Amino acid sequence: MDDIPLIFDPVTGNYHRITRASEVVLTFLDGTRSRDDLVEYFASRGRTGSEATFSRQLDSFLASLERSGLLEGSDLPEKAGGGRVRTSMFMPRIVLTKSLPVVLEPVARLLRALPAWLLVAVAALAALAGYGFGFHTFFTETPPLKQSAGGPAFLTATGVMLLFVLVHETAHALVAQVLKVPIRGLGVALLFYFMPVAYVDRTDAYRVRERGGRVVLALAGILSDGVFCGLTGIAALRSEGLVQHTAALVLGMQLLMLVVNLNPLMPSDGYTALEAATGRTNARGRAFALLRSTVRRQPLPPHLENLAARARLAYLAYGLFSIAYVCFLAFSMFRTIPFTVHLALAAVGR
Repeated sequence: MDDIPLIFDPVTGNYHRITRASEVVLTFLDGTRSRDDLVEYFASRGRTGSEATFSRQLDSFLASLERSGLLEGSDLPEKAGGGRVRTSMFMPRIVLTKSLPVVLEPVARLLRALPAWLLVAVAALAALAGYGFGFHTFFTETPPLKQSAGGPAFLTATGVMLLFVLVHETAHALVAQVLKVPIRGLGVALLFYFMPVAYVDRTDAYRVRERGGRVVLALAGILSDGVFCGLTGIAALRSEGLVQHTAALVLGMQLLMLVVNLNPLMPSDGYTALEAATGRTNARGRAFALLRSTVRRQPLPPHLENLAARARLAYLAYGLFSIAYVCFLAFSMFRTIPFTVHLALAAVGR
C-alpha cells in the first residue's frame, strides 16, 4: 500500500503494516534460525548497529508478531476468525451477506471495457450537479420539515433512505469489483455503539496500488448519493402533497448523510478517501494509541517510538480533536431528542 510493506494473514484475513527493516528480517524467519542466530547474523554484518540494539529491536518485533498470531505456534488473537458478528473500538458489526461479488461481476466486466477516467468524470459531474440541484430545491422549494413529518411521509422517506443506503454501499462494492478487489461482505454496524450504519468490508482495498483507485473506491457511495439527491430534488419540485413531503424528508436525510460521510474524524468515506489521497494510514489509530500511552504513562508501542516531535504533537492534537467531535456529536443527538420524538409520534399519527 503506497509501497509500504504489509503482512497478509490468510487465517484471520487481517493486514499488518511493517517497516522495511522488518520486511528484511521476515525473509530470515524460515524455521532454520533461532533468535540468537539472527542476532549474531545481523550484528556481524553491521546492518542494524550494535548487537544489543538489534537484540532489543528483534525481541520487540517477534513479540509483536506473536501477539498478532503470526508466528507458527502462537495463539490467534481473541478477535480473529470469520464470524458474522465482530466488535471494535468504534463499531460492532454484523455481516449480512458475502455474495455481492458474484452478483456484481457481470456489471463490473462491462465497466472495465470503458476508460476509467471517463467513468470517474461522468460520475463526479453527475454527483455535483445532483447535490447542487437537490439541496437548492430542499432549501428553496420544499415545505419545512416539521410540516413534512407526518406519519406516512416519514415512514415512506425512511424506507426510501434505506434503499439509498443499500445503493450507496453497493456502489463501493461495484468499484471494488471493477478494480478486481471483491469486498468481503455487506453488513450493518453501530457507529459509537448507538448510530446504525450500513457498510461494506473493503479491507482488501490495500491491494489496490494506485492512490486514485482507492480514492474512487472510498468516494463511490458519495457519488451515487449525489445522483439520487438530484433525482429526489426533481421529485420534490414536480410533486405536491405526500410525495413532496416525502421527498423533502429524504433530502434532509441525504444532507445529514453527506455531512457524516465527508467527516474526516470518523471511520467514514471522507476519512478513508483522505487516507488514500495523502498516504497517511491509520491516523486515528495512531493518535489514540499515543493518547492512551500518554495518559497511562506507559511506553509507546514499537511502531510509534521513533515519531518526530512534530508528528507526535500533530497526532495528539488530532486525537483530542476527534474526542471533542465525538462528544459534540453525542450532545447534538441528545439535543435533537425532542424533534426525534416529534417525528416518532408523527409516524404513528399522534
